[in-house]
Amino acid sequence: MKNIKWSRLIICWLMMFALFVSFSLPSNDAYAASSTKAKVITKTYKSKQFLKYPQVSGLKSTSAQKKINSVLLKHIQGSYKSYNQLKKDMEELQGDPLCKEYPYACQYDYTTSYKVKYNKNGKVSILIFDWMYAGGAHGSGLVTSYNFNLKTGKHYTLSDTLTSKAKYTKVTKYVKSYMSKHPDIFFESYILDDFKVDKNTQFYYTDKGIALIFQEYEVAPYAVGNPVIHVPSTVYK
Repeated sequence: MKNIKWSRLIICWLMMFALFVSFSLPSNDAYAASSTKAKVITKTYKSKQFLKYPQVSGLKSTSAQKKINSVLLKHIQGSYKSYNQLKKDMEELQGDPLCKEYPYACQYDYTTSYKVKYNKNGKVSILIFDWMYAGGAHGSGLVTSYNFNLKTGKHYTLSDTLTSKAKYTKVTKYVKSYMSKHPDIFFESYILDDFKVDKNTQFYYTDKGIALIFQEYEVAPYAVGNPVIHVPSTVYK
């Protein structure tokens, strides 16, 4: 029963965070190519060394720069909110007999970090990782991808690249084929029968197309982490 209680708390925190991030959904402005490259700097939110997030600078368009930084700032604000909720919930559990008997079961931690995956040809792709620990065997993480046009500040979704149902179908077929050829990494095929690449699949740009990055347990065991599958543009163009 204790494990169920802890699991429900973690799921609740992740759902709250995902809901907060959803308010940063991009607009449908037209794409305009640019050869600019962003300078990405690391910021610490509210002096919390475990809450690090990116901001861009040096763009020709100050308007685009503000748009991008606003979206990234909203993310870390969501991270901070999730951290405070985790802290509050775990502190309320300190009186639980389990915490007295097994102190490590009531320890908690939260970390936000990021990686720049692409930064050229007028686009930047950034992955932000939110990881939390609330006792138990291991923590839980969530990866969120952010892809921007550096000239306009447009926030791209996967649907800006896969512009039709047919393209989503082609990429799904390619990805499932790749997974079936790597059973040492991914779940068995029968578990992934209903799997589909959709607008919520996290991605980033590459020199040859896009890369899809998946959440823990989404397509592979926890030990794999966030598996990545590179999809060449020839698959969907």
